[in-house]
Amino acid sequence: MGKMERSTDDGTVSADGEVAKEVSSRRTSSNAWCMAGCEADRHVRALSGRIEALTGISRQHYEQYQVLRYDPSQRYVRHHDYVPRPGQTFAEPHGPRVLTVFLYLSDVESGGETAFTDLSPPIAILPKRGRALVWPSVLADDPTTQDARTHHEARPVGRGVKLAANTWIHLHDYRLPNLWGCTGSFEQ
Repeated sequence: MGKMERSTDDGTVSADGEVAKEVSSRRTSSNAWCMAGCEADRHVRALSGRIEALTGISRQHYEQYQVLRYDPSQRYVRHHDYVPRPGQTFAEPHGPRVLTVFLYLSDVESGGETAFTDLSPPIAILPKRGRALVWPSVLADDPTTQDARTHHEARPVGRGVKLAANTWIHLHDYRLPNLWGCTGSFEQ
């Protein structure tokens, strides 16, 4: 796994489709990506197998795991994991993010909830080591349309450190197009 660095948001998209990284006050955590050596770890492979069994979707559809650290007062304001691009028709080979899998790796003394602000009623899930959340980014009957109900936020940590990991699952194979640089990201 790489070194933890300040988390970024998506920035501008270049003419060739590459998405720039942008440091933002909206997202103040640190993160690292679980790449080749990390993904080859037997524990990570076992975790991926459990997620495949749960979702029924092959690992080829998953982005690399993002490992997150939220220190006291750090947060990520209300956002959505569906990533529209200007003029997007999802001609991109991997299609949209359809599911998020979010894993809590630590307990937190206070704060740090994952809150779904647009559900009726809204809900907030407390970080608890071993807990996993799975939510859709798209509508079941139209997997290219954002499910607006799943806007969410990482509320500020009060006391303790929130450690978590997540992956986003795409409609189609993500790994092969990413290898060839066809996903808008050159992280490998």
